[in-house]
Amino acid sequence: MIRVFIFACLLLLLSLPAFAQQFNAGVFGGVTASQVDGDSYSGFNKLGFTAGAFVNREIDNNIFGQIEIKYATRGVYKRPTDNDPTLYSSTYRYVEIPLSVHYLYDDKIKIEAGISPEVLISVRFSDQDGLIDPSKYPENRRFGLSVFGGLHYWFSTTMGMGIRYTYSAIPFRDPKEWNHPNYRGYFHNVLCLTASYKFKHP
Repeated sequence: MIRVFIFACLLLLLSLPAFAQQFNAGVFGGVTASQVDGDSYSGFNKLGFTAGAFVNREIDNNIFGQIEIKYATRGVYKRPTDNDPTLYSSTYRYVEIPLSVHYLYDDKIKIEAGISPEVLISVRFSDQDGLIDPSKYPENRRFGLSVFGGLHYWFSTTMGMGIRYTYSAIPFRDPKEWNHPNYRGYFHNVLCLTASYKFKHP
């Protein structure tokens, strides 16, 4: 799946000259901090990374439609403490195709909102004793959907930085107790900080 992701990014980049007069495109990369709503752990303690490419086009005055392809990691991390020596970590690796609409103010500030279809390509769980036996992993949905919003600032015509908040629109894993009102399922809760390079400025 990672090879497919790399191939898709290369295909997107190679297609840029054909769309240079109509589209803006670029690449981005950064770090993620995440947690899972629905479990017993809290805090954006799981650090990961993300990288991908984007293409956008103006659809109205300073309003753009954008599509991306990206790789991202999410999960949970519970560190040992003096009172609780146990450790728990989960890592979910996704390929996503975010679709968004954003407003660009003064060629500098971008406000965005959108949805992100996603495919789970691998998962790993570990505790203080090492990797957990994959046969004991809970069942997760292979395909999912998230919603997101963010803010981006372009320092120049090519370089920028942004922050994005992403939340699962549907549970990525079913709850254990359907008849309990507090068990709606498990939801990814992610903050992402990225740096972007744009080949063509609006």
